[in-house]
Amino acid sequence: MKFQTLLLASSILLFPFMMQANTLNIGNVVNTSKNISTPKRGSNMKNVAKRYGKAKRISRSSGRPTKKWPRITRWEYAKFTVYFEKQHVVHTVVY
Repeated sequence: MKFQTLLLASSILLFPFMMQANTLNIGNVVNTSKNISTPKRGSNMKNVAKRYGKAKRISRSSGRPTKKWPRITRWEYAKFTVYFEKQHVVHTVVY
């Protein structure tokens, strides 16, 4: 019992000194304020195709979609990629 108490007390006292933080630098800072018009979240495929035209490349997730794991479709344009869940935009990535 004394050993457990001593171990607990020493770990509480040494814990702040054992903590450390690491910084990961990944190249240059990216300017995220690009003035590119992109589809808004919730837009449907029909409206995206009408406004932005035909995508350079279209790919769909493989496998059988289920309620828990719906079909994900990716449309690649020149300056951005649009991700759809079923028929609606869930995310847009700008290059």
